Amino acid sequence: MTVAIPEVSREQLDKYGGPAPRYTSYPTALDWRDDVRPTAYPGMLHLATRFDDPLSLYVHIPFCERRCLFCGCNVAVTRDRSRGDVFMSGIERELETLRQSGIGRRPLSQVHWGGGTPTWLTEGQTVRLHDAIRATFGIVQGAEVAIEVDPRVTTGERVRLLAGLGFDRISMGVQDLDAAVQKEIGRIQHEDATQELLDLARSVGFKSVNIDLIQGLPGQTVDSFSETVRRIVSWRPDRIALFRYAHVPWLQKHHTAIDLARVPTAREKVDILRQAVTELQAAGYVFLGLDHFALEEDELAVAAREGRLSRNFMGYTARAGGDLLGVGPSAIGEVEGAYVQSSRDVNDWRAAVDERGYSVARGHRLTHDDRVRRRVIMELMCNGRVRKTEIEARYGIAFDTEFEREIAALKSFDTDGLLELRPHGFAVTPLGRLFVRQVAAVFDRFRWDRSGQDERFSLTV
Repeated sequence: MTVAIPEVSREQLDKYGGPAPRYTSYPTALDWRDDVRPTAYPGMLHLATRFDDPLSLYVHIPFCERRCLFCGCNVAVTRDRSRGDVFMSGIERELETLRQSGIGRRPLSQVHWGGGTPTWLTEGQTVRLHDAIRATFGIVQGAEVAIEVDPRVTTGERVRLLAGLGFDRISMGVQDLDAAVQKEIGRIQHEDATQELLDLARSVGFKSVNIDLIQGLPGQTVDSFSETVRRIVSWRPDRIALFRYAHVPWLQKHHTAIDLARVPTAREKVDILRQAVTELQAAGYVFLGLDHFALEEDELAVAAREGRLSRNFMGYTARAGGDLLGVGPSAIGEVEGAYVQSSRDVNDWRAAVDERGYSVARGHRLTHDDRVRRRVIMELMCNGRVRKTEIEARYGIAFDTEFEREIAALKSFDTDGLLELRPHGFAVTPLGRLFVRQVAAVFDRFRWDRSGQDERFSLTV
């Protein structure tokens, strides 16, 4: 279904364009109670062995050769590839801990290497990591095995190696093809080389190619980004992620190097986004969730049509449920009803792994209230609607009683055309797609406790 985004008024921008979480999880990592002691992790893994359903595995490779000014990821900038050997020793120690816990008897249905730049590793280190995972877990037939790559440091030989190792999904960071914008963000990336790598990935067996773009970068205009979208569409990637630049210098100090005078205004960012959405849909891409697009036959688009699109720390997925294990610095997992996260600093992570075989530094045990609210928030973020009877049947609550204040707060969204309130539930409108983070935030108990918006998060627009 084509989503036509209407014009946005100045009043709507002022009212709904403020900060709000992106909700890759609920509660957000900033709101975790940190009530999971690191020593509890082995017991949590042991308890998880009683299940048979497949697992997901996320591996965080933090290294990059250089820092991009827009980046919001946890990275370590270095060209010293010997650090990769030290890193791999730590990863192997983490995986051995997982194997000894017995959880390795559950196979993997999703494997995702993220970063940083996973292809920063040498070929030998790449094979070593792959072999360590396969020595710990089986992988189900048809599993999603994905990797993020930086086309600037990824050779054709590496793409062939990855295909031979069984990777079937590849995500390429592009951000913007405009040379002036690339200079502003410190990421010079030649278009021809990126397209050649994409074509090669397809020819050697990758069944899905994703391109990451970012709107709201310094120097972007409606016309310049429209040209980027047109050129990307001509490559026909299976998926396109259209992220919004999150300026958070209090979390990422290098963001202070971004010239805010060159960043598009809120009005300009909305116009850039509306134009991109229009062009991507005209080219046959389905608008998914907050910021993703996929060709109609892609499994994400199919899941969206069937109302079962889901979201986790690895992004949008058609494969919901199951425990998620994370290895590597800053990696987040979800095991036995709790979120857990490793130390962010590479040296702290390695020291903890050397000491006890894992590096859980913090976590959050999900309460029943957390689970109910997470379900409501994820339904909004993924499928754009909430059916009260589904929530009531799943969690044994009376929706209108449980969320009396939230429903009252939704009335302004209905009045302003962002939401349609109905007796049996509510649905986000095309205009509301731009501000769905604000709609979802109504059900964020921690935000109510803070009495409104929290400046720790990035702007919605």
